[in-house]
Amino acid sequence: MTQAQLIAHYFSDSDNNIDMEIQPSIDNETIERKKQNRRKWIPLCTYSDKNDVIKKINDDGIWSKTHTNITNEGKRTYYRCNQVKLHGKPCPASIHVLYHSENECVTISNMQIIQNENQAKTYTRNIRKKSLHVPKKQQLSSYLISLRKKYYGASTISLDELDAWCQRNSLIPDDDDKSWVLKYQIEYEDEINKDDDNKNKFRFFVTARRLLFNA
Repeated sequence: MTQAQLIAHYFSDSDNNIDMEIQPSIDNETIERKKQNRRKWIPLCTYSDKNDVIKKINDDGIWSKTHTNITNEGKRTYYRCNQVKLHGKPCPASIHVLYHSENECVTISNMQIIQNENQAKTYTRNIRKKSLHVPKKQQLSSYLISLRKKYYGASTISLDELDAWCQRNSLIPDDDDKSWVLKYQIEYEDEINKDDDNKNKFRFFVTARRLLFNA
């Protein structure tokens, strides 16, 4: 009998599905969507003889064939567990069998349902597990603002700072792909015509030598 070959786990992008349940609202006029659960198919093992796969499924005695799809990778046959709990929902377990198109190998994969839980709740629960203080939203916001300022500088810039930046970057670089300020204009309130809206204004044009060459 052909031995099954265990293979490393991976997620198949072509088989990512979304479980979506719908239920009528109170007034039965609209349809509300529940939280979505993601499905991931995880390969269990690969056989070199398809008869061994069929025998295994029959020996398990719990799988009922639901449908078959033809894909670029090969034919995929899907099975659902036919066991029903007493006074409960049917078993959600599912498998699919891939008959590879490029060779005679057959791979069995089972379905793993990933609960789509709110990330914030997940972080909060993990923090509490470690007996740490759960920060408030405002505390997190203040911390992130200070952290961003530490690594990337202030999120705002004055006109004087913008003027200085434009002057520093007005020299034409040797690198054809490096950007530089071709032209800029900054107008302050006291320099603007009285007929205008009396607001600070600025405009600058950034380019690169290659862009000018291809224009």
